[in-house]
Amino acid sequence: MRVPQRSGLFSGVAALACASVLLEISLARIYAALFGEAHAFLALSLSLVGAGVGGALLYVVPSLARPPALFARMAILASLASGATLATVILLAHREPLSVPAPGSLPWLALCYAASTVPFALAGLALAAAIRHAAREMPRLYLLDLAGGALGGLAAAGALRAGAPRAALAAAIFFAVAGIFFYLGSRCCEGEERAPGGLVATFVLGSFVLLAGDVGAPWLRLAGIRRASPDRTELEAWTERSLITVDRPKAGAALMRLGGAAASPILDAKTTPPPQPEDMAYALHKDQGPALVVGAGGGRDVRVALKAGQKDVVAVEGDRGVLEVMRGKYAAFSGNLFDKPEVHLVVSDGRSFARRTPLLFRNIVIPSTDTVEASTTGALALSESRLLTLEGVGDLFSRLLPEGTLVLVRADADFDRLLSLAAAALRRAGVAAPKDHLFACSAAQKTALLARRTPLAREDVDALRRHCRKHKFSEVLAPDRPATPVRSLLVAAAAPSASAVAARGAEGAAAEGAAAEADLTPPTDDRPFFAYTVPARRLPAVLGDVGALRAGQTALFALALLLAVGAALFALGVLLPALAARRLRARLAPHDAAALASSSAPPARALAFFAAIGAGFALVELAVLRHGLLLLDLPAHELPAVLVILLVSAGVGGFLTARVPPGAATAVSGRVAEALAVAAALSAVGLVPLARWGLGLGTFPRAILAIAILVPFGVLAGSLAPLGVKIVDSVSPALLPWCWALCALAGATGMALGALCALNLGYSALLLGAGLAYLLAAATVPPAAAGATAAGDDERAAPSGGAAASDPPPRDAAGPRPEALEAAPIA
Repeated sequence: MRVPQRSGLFSGVAALACASVLLEISLARIYAALFGEAHAFLALSLSLVGAGVGGALLYVVPSLARPPALFARMAILASLASGATLATVILLAHREPLSVPAPGSLPWLALCYAASTVPFALAGLALAAAIRHAAREMPRLYLLDLAGGALGGLAAAGALRAGAPRAALAAAIFFAVAGIFFYLGSRCCEGEERAPGGLVATFVLGSFVLLAGDVGAPWLRLAGIRRASPDRTELEAWTERSLITVDRPKAGAALMRLGGAAASPILDAKTTPPPQPEDMAYALHKDQGPALVVGAGGGRDVRVALKAGQKDVVAVEGDRGVLEVMRGKYAAFSGNLFDKPEVHLVVSDGRSFARRTPLLFRNIVIPSTDTVEASTTGALALSESRLLTLEGVGDLFSRLLPEGTLVLVRADADFDRLLSLAAAALRRAGVAAPKDHLFACSAAQKTALLARRTPLAREDVDALRRHCRKHKFSEVLAPDRPATPVRSLLVAAAAPSASAVAARGAEGAAAEGAAAEADLTPPTDDRPFFAYTVPARRLPAVLGDVGALRAGQTALFALALLLAVGAALFALGVLLPALAARRLRARLAPHDAAALASSSAPPARALAFFAAIGAGFALVELAVLRHGLLLLDLPAHELPAVLVILLVSAGVGGFLTARVPPGAATAVSGRVAEALAVAAALSAVGLVPLARWGLGLGTFPRAILAIAILVPFGVLAGSLAPLGVKIVDSVSPALLPWCWALCALAGATGMALGALCALNLGYSALLLGAGLAYLLAAATVPPAAAGATAAGDDERAAPSGGAAASDPPPRDAAGPRPEALEAAPIA
């Protein structure tokens, strides 16, 4: 079977991209199960890190993949990526349980991350080779690369249902399929070196056999998942969002765990729900409803509402996997709880439901499934909360009857911030004295806060107090109870400043045991990280104490680790190729060095341009991705949907540059970068209110709004890389792998830096940072070579851009060169 080189190249690159995205998402789920949700963010940078490492390697050692062995080497690299994927999954799966962070765990985490990077580095090297030697096909190549990535996102939505390890094995198959396409491309021309068919076939068959074997007789199970006791686990079920495990029933209850950071009890139908502080709303309203439970989980709070006599209970759950567990294996155990006529189950995001529903409720309960360990170790800092923001609580208040109550539950350590949030939301709703509208009690290291828009009367407070005393709950806050200095300030009529809270905290330090060192400002939709409480002024000190950071700020530690790795790799990506090029130039004869220097443009501007667009795209992606996820109410499928929209639109943007001549690419790139800077600045002001307004729309209009936000950014940002490749290809083609490496490494560093910026300053600041990155890109667009022609002039251009489609790619677009001249010089 003979396949034209162009078809083999395009198909192989698309398969590589599909495998990379599928593997990246799969590894994120595996990391979450093994190390905790906080470390899943590490896996999301693997593709960019791998692309950067691969591009830098190709620049330093161009003989790794170039004509006439280009397709043969790309087939080998894709096959080795398949093998490295298999090895990585086996390494991660068959290991002893290990808690992270823990003494001595950092080296193991570093080993896992390094091993996970290998398949992405091999795939990145193959992609860099394709870009280097098919630069004139970059618009089509870029479109198919991102379309393949979008396909990988869609594949992940289905493959993760079978388990993240199996999804990773499916990624290994896609890598092997890419090797087949490159192998077929190597067979079409007489002068092209043939790829080793035996090696390609080995990894194709091996990955298929391993996946089929696991389906027939499961052998690939994670040995070190975060659970209380492997011996007690009765059920393991993978969903698109996480790994669900359920312990064997004990004392009439089975504990359901979601990803190791959340837990929810499933009660036997005959078991009376043990009292919890969040039940106090029913002490006021008895059987008066309707009631809304956001986060149905194992159904404990639904059971409590029914026990209180509620006849109309709306239960909202955003994870379909949880409902499948409850309506499947544990349906009879729970007494078919979610199928009772009094229970109305809604599969939706709680915030979206609150914005859309016309119903008014007398009781709204937001239980907390987060484990106390996750809260106290800072493992949830990177987790966005759509409900626990100033605007989100305001939406919940708008769904209450005048005498209705809202009950919010969090760990004891989070109570002060919860109190600050509720008081600020009451002030925004027009309440003059928030203290008269709040009551709180605690038990089992969790505190429930009851809030009402109308003041709590004396008899209401007495009823709540009797309820707490009856069940031996600790009263924490009441309208007539003296509060601590900080809490008195938080519930005052006027909103306190951060400095005032810190000052009052210092005053009461002797009585409270510690000064106020946490950020108690209410989270907002622009900065929706309820569990992140490190004040910006203390961030340097917190990051400087590594031991305390690993123990008490797990998520921040993982983010700092990623930022350090990204920055180090970016520095190496700048220095090592520069040193390699300088050593190359030193080995050349004087006339060869002069010719090399005169034939290539100074790389500084090109490198800066690609680094700027890489960082800018990462920052924009983080911001617009978040707003797209908020608008698309597709439980468990928002991420694949948003990824598809963003990746496909970026690919289309790259494809639209096909007819831009290299001579005009400099001016066009500058205008596009400036347009992106303006769009980012405008979005920093208007995107948050626009997304909040859109939450009140129907499903279809919200989807249209999400597309309207994502597509322009995708099209504009996606056009810059192909334009940059056109420019660099016209002046110094050998520089392309280095430029591509810095683009990817800057993107990985930008992801970590952007997440840190969003945590401390909000998404608006993140968009402003993206605007600055694109302004830098506009200022550093490199000039194209004089007299450069259009990339699309020769419709018969081969992947290398100069030969017919049936001919082997030449060594360079400008003709054969000595091997010593394959690396670009440093001017």
